[in-house]
Amino acid sequence: MKKQHAILFLLTNLFWFGTGITQRLIAQAVKEKPNVIVIITDDQGYADVGFQNLPASSQVLTPNLDKLARSGIVFKNGYVAFSTCSPSRASLLTGRSSSRFGVEDNNRYVDSTEIIIPKAISSQGYISGAFGKWHIGKEPGTKPLDRGFDYYYGDMAKNKDYFMKVVQDPPCWVNGLKSPGENGRYITDAYTDEAITFIEKNKETPFFAYIAYNAPHSPFLTTRQLVERVVQERSEWAPIYEKMKKETKKWKGDQYYFGKFLIEDLDEDILRLCYISMLLAADDGVGKIMETLEKNNLRENTLIFYLSDNGAALARPKDLGGVNLPLRSGKGSVYDGGIRVPFVMSWPGKLKPGINNDLIVSSMDIFSTTIALSGAQNPDDRIIDGVNLIPFLIGNKKGQAHSSLFFRRADRNFWAIRKGHYKWVFHQNRNVKKKNHEPEGGGLFDVQNDISESQDLSQGLSSKREELSKLYNELTEDFPEPLPKIED
Repeated sequence: MKKQHAILFLLTNLFWFGTGITQRLIAQAVKEKPNVIVIITDDQGYADVGFQNLPASSQVLTPNLDKLARSGIVFKNGYVAFSTCSPSRASLLTGRSSSRFGVEDNNRYVDSTEIIIPKAISSQGYISGAFGKWHIGKEPGTKPLDRGFDYYYGDMAKNKDYFMKVVQDPPCWVNGLKSPGENGRYITDAYTDEAITFIEKNKETPFFAYIAYNAPHSPFLTTRQLVERVVQERSEWAPIYEKMKKETKKWKGDQYYFGKFLIEDLDEDILRLCYISMLLAADDGVGKIMETLEKNNLRENTLIFYLSDNGAALARPKDLGGVNLPLRSGKGSVYDGGIRVPFVMSWPGKLKPGINNDLIVSSMDIFSTTIALSGAQNPDDRIIDGVNLIPFLIGNKKGQAHSSLFFRRADRNFWAIRKGHYKWVFHQNRNVKKKNHEPEGGGLFDVQNDISESQDLSQGLSSKREELSKLYNELTEDFPEPLPKIED
């Protein structure tokens, strides 16, 4: 803080200095602004990372994510705003529940009037790059470069191109700066390598990097090298790999494609192993990014957020590789299995590492936290649901960052609100084309102590349910109807 005050004092007295000194002072002041990196995986299960220390966590191989978690804060009450890809990403980037602008499912794109992070911080000298899955617009005016990003490399083909048959190699590969590896080029590696090139190119200026891996979302495609690394470290998977190797029709050289997964006789163990190997590629990327920051002396001045866009998909409900247990349900649901996710915030030297069991945080907070750190201001012409988390994490503010968090899926007749320990859920399957996998009804749950949402407290705490129901209706009464789906 003293250093920042000294820089501010010098900058307000620039007439005492020559041009060269002035330029150096400005450069020094700019460098005081922290870099911000958001790393988001796709459909990763709540249990599917080592640092969660849950029964299924021991099955996965995530050494770099575990290292990142040890360097930062693991939020046990970390939520995303939506349980589906597009609205979750839209809410993160705008700091607003995307129900406010009608985006509640995939293929409903964010209007150009919505302000996303890179546009909000560009006036503060930030360079912004996006890498990977976009999924909030591919029409004119809705793509990353239209929304404030200075650079974009990614896949607009909705997770269908892990082996890069359509997506062009990133410039860092085309220019010979990176090796694709012995097993062929893989989209997760491409995102990582291009993001690293962006970081190194812009290391002298504050930057915002949004790295959105497709992994471990379907289709389930992996490489022999990734699977063998999992088996080497997790020997219990060796028998499953032996079965996997016999599926000769699914192998093309060292590339493996699981194939259709919504079938009755699928092998869930092989699918799980494939999923874990895909997640390992994302973990590799996290490790490479941290190494790059350390090599360039950027780590101490870089805040990293890590999270999944929603819970693991449970289509049958257990056949899509991921594990949300002990949370209830999964992707598409407003039970915690759909919206509570692995959530880490790491800023060495600024934030004290540890596990935070109490603070309720949201992906929307990434917007407000980044805006505040950049020196910009939240837009004052709209409701911003995100909160700047830094004051709560360094002790300047007490209590909860959010008085409540609400979740709406009007197309599935699914609603929920959490306030403190309690969460009210309501859903109704009648006349809904896409039914969820839960019995009709809902309930009131103490999710702080009943993480599985298994004990409905409605009868004994009817006044609490009424209170939360009333609050939900008040908070959402002016929301528009969800936008219609845009057909590809």
